[in-house]
Amino acid sequence: MPDELDGRLLGSLKYLLWCSVWGGTILFISYRVTGSWDYLQAVYGIMLTVSDLTPNVGLFWYFFTEAFEHFRVFFLCVFQINAFIYVLPLSVRFSDQPLFLTYILLSLMALFKSYPCVGDLTLPLALLPLWSHTFSYLRYTLVVLTMFLVASVLGPVLWYLWIHAGSANANFFFAMTLVYCLAQVFLISDTIYAFLVYNYDLLHGLPRVDKDGKPIKLKLA
Repeated sequence: MPDELDGRLLGSLKYLLWCSVWGGTILFISYRVTGSWDYLQAVYGIMLTVSDLTPNVGLFWYFFTEAFEHFRVFFLCVFQINAFIYVLPLSVRFSDQPLFLTYILLSLMALFKSYPCVGDLTLPLALLPLWSHTFSYLRYTLVVLTMFLVASVLGPVLWYLWIHAGSANANFFFAMTLVYCLAQVFLISDTIYAFLVYNYDLLHGLPRVDKDGKPIKLKLA
């Protein structure tokens, strides 16, 4: 057991070291290309401060447009912490399933980014078929598909009516972004549920009952 923990710790340290090395290399190359460190604020700082409130498919722009300025820092911290607060408990729970953990974290990043786009959701959706064996345990498949369909159809329509035709307002488009984000919440929670129940049944076996709910005893002939 201690050897296993030492191996995991060493692997984690190697991973952090390589991430730091490559991350620092990319930052330095960016500095050499731009000739200034100002790109840090333009690329990374803006994602934390949310200074640009251009409408998108996320939740930040509408809320901070309506929020009072003296509450901005507080709500900014509340919103931004969602991108980090789930990492530790999920990492502990799914430490033996790193690929599934990656899928969940990518889905949460797509949901809680300051400036998300539809493309952010395509990567976790592309990984989802890896757990097709758990699809029979999903509970809200129809709800999620319907919400994505409604948001995909009405989102562009309401954007056009608001921005180009001028016959709608921001509330209409934001309603569709709420539907889009809520569909992601249902998908993430339902996928986790299906994964956990599948593994539980895999470990403990399926309950075998008859039509009256009584346990069935199997006899070998």
